[in-house]
Amino acid sequence: MSNNTNLNNNEKSMHIAHVIEPMEHGVFIWVVDMANRLVEDGYKVSVLHSIRENTPANWREMFDDRVELIHVQMSRSIDPVMDIKALIGLTKNLKRLNPDIIHTHSSKGGFLARLAGFILRKNNSLLYTSHAIHYPLIQQPIKRMLYKYFEHIGYWLGGTIVACGKEEYEIIRKDITNNSGKRLIRISNGIDTTQLTPKDYSKQNEKVKIGVVGRISLQKAPWVFADIASKLNKTRNDIEFIWIGGGEEEDVKMLNEAGVIVTGMLDRGEALKLIPSLDIYFQTSAYEGLSLALLEAQASGIPAIVTKIPGNDEVVQHGKTGYVGENEEKLTDYLIDLIESSTEREKLGVYAKQHTEQNFSLTAMADQYKDEYQKMS
Repeated sequence: MSNNTNLNNNEKSMHIAHVIEPMEHGVFIWVVDMANRLVEDGYKVSVLHSIRENTPANWREMFDDRVELIHVQMSRSIDPVMDIKALIGLTKNLKRLNPDIIHTHSSKGGFLARLAGFILRKNNSLLYTSHAIHYPLIQQPIKRMLYKYFEHIGYWLGGTIVACGKEEYEIIRKDITNNSGKRLIRISNGIDTTQLTPKDYSKQNEKVKIGVVGRISLQKAPWVFADIASKLNKTRNDIEFIWIGGGEEEDVKMLNEAGVIVTGMLDRGEALKLIPSLDIYFQTSAYEGLSLALLEAQASGIPAIVTKIPGNDEVVQHGKTGYVGENEEKLTDYLIDLIESSTEREKLGVYAKQHTEQNFSLTAMADQYKDEYQKMS
């Protein structure tokens, strides 16, 4: 099939180069889905990527064969030696590829790719999707200031920033663009709902299953999940808490001691199969961009209870597709309400599926990005 087959008459065939450092979980899945959609729509796509410890073993198989994969190792944290090597690798490869658009993701890859784009004088054809602007939540003042400073430098280097949600957009507009909103747009995340299995509400679990999907990390605030699970497990025998994912040994131990089942790291297919078995999706994150796992749960028809942070409260429609809690007490109260009402769980879940399919589809998201690519070319 010709690479131009699915392009609209007013579009031109383009070469998009994605740059991604965090090759695991939400950002990785986003790039996989987007890259595969773009080649299906007639675009040429290259992905310059790192490998992490928790990168899925079958990661190559997840990409369409037409996607060109180029390994350029980048460090997660600031490492001057590795960062210089990564910058050289990115610059050399991007010069060789000469793509129409450089589309980079997350803070570390985003900064290095924007610097490479500046060196190559391609900064006007560069998009940076942050996937969660998290420096405001860094506890150490010096580290927080440093990461914010790098965001400022990255913006000065050029390119357009893409915020995944309304509140993330406002944070970036205020802190990074000096209230101008120049070279800043918002495109909500989208998911491929064809990969999901809807929850079958005609089948009931013996116990109400409450769970979340993702790596056990600081971002997900697992101590909040564990604390609430521990309290409820002490007073009830009709519930089961599960964390679909894995993490550091001490975090797994903390969750296990609270009565939470931890599956360990699973491949994407296995994780997606477990989502419809949940009765309540419970996400206690400290920060998010626009969580793909939360979108997948809602699109599968699972009501969600989440912390009130940017991203979460944009996906979950309070009282309609789940509940948004300001603190542990509220989160616990909402959990108890849903545990005790299967009728309410089904009502919220059915609407969650409809709402997510209508507002957060991969097709809608990809079309907005393609429009932006065309404007920049």
